[in-house]
Amino acid sequence: MQIEYLTLSEINALLHNIDNVRDQAIITLIINTGIFLNELPLLTTESVNWDEKILTIPGNRAGKIPLNDQVFQALANWSKERPTVRSTALFITTKGKVKELSPRGVDKLIRKYAKKAGISKRVNAQVLRNTFAVRLLAKEISLAKATEILGINDPQSIKKYSQAAKEAPATVELKTKQDPAEVVEHVDTRPKFWQMIGKLFPTKPHPAKKMSELKGPIVPSPEEVIFGRSGAIEEIKSAVSHNQSLLLIGPIGIGKTHLLRHAQKIIGPNTIYIPSPAPIKIVLNQVCERLNPDWQKQIKPRATTREIAEYISNTSQTSDIEHRTILLIDNLHNLRVSDIDIFLVLLENFTIISAADELKPKLKQAWWKFKQLELSNLTDNAAKELIKYLTQNLSISDYELLETRILTFSNKLPLAIVDMVHQVSHRPIVTRDSVREIYHEAGVRYRDWTMAIVILWGIAIMFRFVALGTHSFEGYILAGFGMAVLGVIRFFMFKMR
Repeated sequence: MQIEYLTLSEINALLHNIDNVRDQAIITLIINTGIFLNELPLLTTESVNWDEKILTIPGNRAGKIPLNDQVFQALANWSKERPTVRSTALFITTKGKVKELSPRGVDKLIRKYAKKAGISKRVNAQVLRNTFAVRLLAKEISLAKATEILGINDPQSIKKYSQAAKEAPATVELKTKQDPAEVVEHVDTRPKFWQMIGKLFPTKPHPAKKMSELKGPIVPSPEEVIFGRSGAIEEIKSAVSHNQSLLLIGPIGIGKTHLLRHAQKIIGPNTIYIPSPAPIKIVLNQVCERLNPDWQKQIKPRATTREIAEYISNTSQTSDIEHRTILLIDNLHNLRVSDIDIFLVLLENFTIISAADELKPKLKQAWWKFKQLELSNLTDNAAKELIKYLTQNLSISDYELLETRILTFSNKLPLAIVDMVHQVSHRPIVTRDSVREIYHEAGVRYRDWTMAIVILWGIAIMFRFVALGTHSFEGYILAGFGMAVLGVIRFFMFKMR
């Protein structure tokens, strides 16, 4: 029975008509290694040793196959396109539910591209394997070595392949190569020029990222993780050890609340986290409850805030210094001016680690009592670590694109990074299109053009008076038109704020 195989022209026609990176890798792999169809679904992301250019074959004929540059580059291209998913299968479906590509699916796509390439003969995975075997035996290597590479022990099959190789047109230069790695290198179907270019500029693979088994969006718990704030943590520890109050300053989303919550963990149980200093009476009640659970029995009913503050002052002075309570007060910018005196009592009796979005001038009596630490945006490395942590269980088509998009539009603010990741966390696969849709206001830069508008308005008025004095009707009209345009621009600037 005659063996069906493809000529070099048919191989090139087939490969040139493949418009999918995954399918290109599959067909190139079969043509260049002769891998069995039922072995393809068994391949995992760990099957390819990128450093040594070796493919590990699982199953009944477990072994290692050397990869030539052609198939290595095809697999490397697929590794960059393959979405990060929980499935470890090397070849997966790219539409619908993610799963390993079936043998039937592989045969179907081979027939599709053969038809597209105009190949009249019936082409399937076996024909591609036959093509590799015939081209391999055209190398005039020993039958024992061919048997080892092809993974077959049937003498009749080897004989058929050998006979076909003798009858085949000279598709490769005949040189005896006993090393399997050198043999498969010469099965490369590309022109010599492109083989040389491929060696000079090899495609860099993108090894698959291992995913977490967790489902749903990842929430960065302050009790567990914090990124890029080691300096601030040391400052907090130092302030606590020296009984010095510390104020964290930074815009919304910089991570102040997360840092205070993390401080609660590292300082220990002698802390009280207070979300806001207003109303001050609730803050005082929390402090009293920590100092003495029976505190209400020791002061008169309906005590004023000042009386409660005096009770706190007297009680805290008698407490053990080593076990003194540390107050963690968030959103200190919400402190009321009328409560400053009461708050100063707390500052005199406790070490307070606090946070504020801004330093309001009317509260400067309170600001003066703190050592101030201004938080900056995350560094590139810290922001990337946070993105990696948040996306550990997401299926992502192009992680580099997602990372770049988030870094650009988040302005490296932790809260903005979390928000942007959550915008795509519900998607089965985060495609490139969905990445391009994510957005955050933190990355938008606004400039105040008010002063420039005022100056131009003044110049337009001056020009109008000059035009009026020189009897220049055209200049007068032009200046009036300019004033109208500036007025419209200023109106829309107000509307957009």
